[in-house]
Amino acid sequence: MSTQICLRFVIDGIRDTMDHYRDGALPLHRLSWELHSRINTLVPHAPAVWIDQLRDLHRRIAEVHARGEAAASLGEAGASLGGAGALGELERRQLEDSLRRLRAALDHQQR
Repeated sequence: MSTQICLRFVIDGIRDTMDHYRDGALPLHRLSWELHSRINTLVPHAPAVWIDQLRDLHRRIAEVHARGEAAASLGEAGASLGGAGALGELERRQLEDSLRRLRAALDHQQR
């Protein structure tokens, strides 16, 4: 598979993953895992600087997930790992910002 075809395939998969999360069809832990896996797939096919940018954005999403797990283990009211509805306002904003930036980074790479 050529590099451009592989890039397109994986980038489309990342977009689909984000869309499934936003539609409520994918829990946050699965979003984080899928992004991690797909970004790693890009490593031999994309510039290291761009991969670092994607990994940084994924790290932000993983941190929101980790904070949600910590809150759930402490038994905070309403804490759950299902979707964004279980997150606090700050976490929801951080997650949405990270997803928006991730989509912008993907769009920029495909130009």
